[in-house]
Amino acid sequence: MKLWKQTAWLLLCIPLLSALLTGCWDDRELNELGITSGSAYDWEDNEWKATFQVINPSSGASGMGGSGGGSTTSPPFITFTVKGRTIMEAIERTNLTSTREMFFSHSRITVLGESVAKHGINQLIDMFLRKQDARETVYVFLSQDGAGDILDQLMQLTKNQGAGIQLMIEQESRLVSYYPGVRLYELAMALASESGSAVLPEIQLTGKQIMDETGETGRTDLPSRLALGKLGVLKGDKLIGWLSQEQAFGLSFMTGKVNSATLAFPSNPKAGDTPDASFVLQNASTTVRPVWDKDHYIMDIRIKGSGVLSELGSAMDLNDRASITGMEQSIEQKVLELVNNSWTEVRQLGADVTGFAVRIHRSDRKRWKTIEQDKSWDSVFRDIEIRPQVSIKIERTGLSNKSFKSVQQK
Repeated sequence: MKLWKQTAWLLLCIPLLSALLTGCWDDRELNELGITSGSAYDWEDNEWKATFQVINPSSGASGMGGSGGGSTTSPPFITFTVKGRTIMEAIERTNLTSTREMFFSHSRITVLGESVAKHGINQLIDMFLRKQDARETVYVFLSQDGAGDILDQLMQLTKNQGAGIQLMIEQESRLVSYYPGVRLYELAMALASESGSAVLPEIQLTGKQIMDETGETGRTDLPSRLALGKLGVLKGDKLIGWLSQEQAFGLSFMTGKVNSATLAFPSNPKAGDTPDASFVLQNASTTVRPVWDKDHYIMDIRIKGSGVLSELGSAMDLNDRASITGMEQSIEQKVLELVNNSWTEVRQLGADVTGFAVRIHRSDRKRWKTIEQDKSWDSVFRDIEIRPQVSIKIERTGLSNKSFKSVQQK
């Protein structure tokens, strides 16, 4: 009985003792931290040039969509630019110019300058995956000019510029599908995959002037804005080229990254090639099947989609099934052109941003093992032939079965 009481007492004491072991041994006060919403990296004079965008707590809720307290002249964020032989050395040097320690757990974006992308980004990825408070979920962008300039530009309708750029790429990926939103861990996975290649969207300034004063956001139209530009192609860990907007769109179709999109097309190709109609693609899917043909691979790409007709500029009766079929064929031809043009540029760059290597590895392991042993993927990739097939259905024609032009001609 005595032994039982001692055991019960010991069991009661263990939780109490464990409570003494807990505590905020590494706690940091909020007013001691510089909450970083974005970061940018350039390579200059053989050193890392890092720019950090820190939320300014004294800005309150004033300006740029906010209301209430705070100084109307106080910027919503402050930027720090530092240099170092390593990235962490640059980060630590912010303590020489700031009263707050950089805190990265709330970062939304990171921008890589073209100088860094051509130098190599392996070290940067390693830092993000290794540092405890760094976020591997940040969206990554490229800039053809200085990446730090991107973080200085103010945006209308939002105070937190890092969050604003994040919302911009998420909205684009959801509604337009020209560019994929790429998070840092997705970039790392793509570069570490069999393909060894990745893409990153470009963020750019539309004008030469940087709008970095809060009073300038009161204009109805800014002379310089942030906008998505081209699509950067990385092989290994270095930038090797760019895809245009249309080529990036074709790549989205090849890789099944199209969520929703609007396609402009000629409703009657016999009358001319000028687009006069719009089709909103609401559902899309892509399947890719590798086929070995004698001495090279053929990628059987099947793209299916459906949506609604949203604009029509020619005289046409939509009750006539032949008219619908003709427009569907015109849209299919447009998608085929996008895919073929994109593939021509991708193959010329020699970077497997299509993910074909992954698909071949999964479907033809024996031949892939030989390719891997011979280190011949680059030559195999250059010899790949694509065989795209597109099937588009116009499910709805909107609120009218006739175009307004056909009504006018009566």
